[in-house]
Amino acid sequence: MSALFLLSVALVLVLNARPRPDAGPKPSSKKPVKLLGGIYLPGNPLRFDISWVDQTTGRYYLAESGNGGVDVIDAENDLFLGRITGFHGLGLSDDPCGPIEGMGPNGILVTPNNQLWADDAHGMVKVFDLAKAEPPFNDVKPIATISTGANCRADEIGFDPKDHIVIVGNPEEKPPYAALISSDPPYTLLSKVPFPGARGFEQPLWDPELKGGRMLATVPGMGETSKVVVFNLKDPKAPTIEATYPTGNCGSGLVLGPSQHLLVGCGGGKPLIVLDALTGKVLTSVEGTRGADEVWYNPGDNNYYAPSGFGGNPTLSVIDAATNKLLNNLPAGPGSHSVAAFRENNHIFVPIAIPTAASPTDVCNTMFGFPAKQGCIAVYGHEN
Repeated sequence: MSALFLLSVALVLVLNARPRPDAGPKPSSKKPVKLLGGIYLPGNPLRFDISWVDQTTGRYYLAESGNGGVDVIDAENDLFLGRITGFHGLGLSDDPCGPIEGMGPNGILVTPNNQLWADDAHGMVKVFDLAKAEPPFNDVKPIATISTGANCRADEIGFDPKDHIVIVGNPEEKPPYAALISSDPPYTLLSKVPFPGARGFEQPLWDPELKGGRMLATVPGMGETSKVVVFNLKDPKAPTIEATYPTGNCGSGLVLGPSQHLLVGCGGGKPLIVLDALTGKVLTSVEGTRGADEVWYNPGDNNYYAPSGFGGNPTLSVIDAATNKLLNNLPAGPGSHSVAAFRENNHIFVPIAIPTAASPTDVCNTMFGFPAKQGCIAVYGHEN
C-alpha cells in the first residue's frame, strides 16, 4: 500500500475559482484508475446522497444530511473548503416519512449562472447564489426556498437550460411525481407530472441533442416495469411524456455518454445497461457491474463511473465509454452510491459512510487513518 497517500485536509479561507474551457471526450487513459486517498470532513458522521462537480469552478458538492448541509470541496486539490448549512438534516425517528425519506439535503446541482439548487426534506428546494460565496460559507443563505407540495423529501434534480426549468423528483408521494420549477426569479412552481404505479422518481437528465433538447428521467416500477421517460417541456405548465423506454429492473442512476449512449443504474445488484438515447434500444448489459444509484460520465478520460454498496463488498465500477465494457471493479466502502468526477484532473469522488452490519469494514479509518465511524470521501484517479 506504499503507493497510497493521504490527501491533506485544509480549511481554505479564500479560493479564486477560475473558469475553465469546455472540453469534449478524450480517449480512455491507458493508465488504470486506482485509489489515491481520502478527504476527511469535520462534524457529525457522514450521511449523504447525491454529489456534483461544477466543472467551471472546479468545486465538488456533496448533499450531506448528517451535518444538515452541502459540503464544498476543492476538486483540483482535493481539499475540504467548508459547508453550506441550513438544511433539515437527518430524518427524525417520529417523522411519518421515515429516516431516509425525511432527510435533507438530497439532490443537488449547479446551474451555468452559478446557482446551487439543493433538495431538502418535506418537499423543499433551496437556491443559493454562489457568485460571491467564499469558504467556509458560514454566511451563505438561500435566495429562494420553493415547496414542491410534497410531504416527504424532494430528491433527485435536473436542469433544462433551453426552457429554464428545474425538475425535482418527489419519490415517496402517492403517486410519485416530478415538480417543474422555473429557474428564473421568482422561481415559480409551474406544474407536476404524476407517475401512477411507479415506485418512485429517480434521476432527471438533460440531453441537448435529442430532438433539439429534451429532459429524460428514470422511473422505477414494480418488477420489470422500470423505464426512462422523455419529457417535452415546451409548455412547462402542460408538459407531456413523448416517449418511454422500457428498462426492466433498471430505474435508478442515469447519465449521458458519447454517441448518445445512456448508462442506466439497476437495482438488486444487477448489471447496468446502456441505451440508445435516440431510440430507447438496449445496446448492451455491462457484465461484471453490480447495480448503482448515481452514475457519472467523465469526458476527461471517457469513462463511466458507477459505485455500488450492494452486499458486503462495495465497489466502484470503471466502464470504458467507447466500448461499454467494464475495465475494473475497485474497492469502495459502506454506503457507496454517490459519485462525481472532475474532468480536468480526472479525480473521481466517492463518499464512504460509517460501517454497517452488511459492510463492517471502516474503510476511512483503516485505509486513511481518519477517526473511526466518521466516514470520508474516497478519491480515485489515474496512475501518474
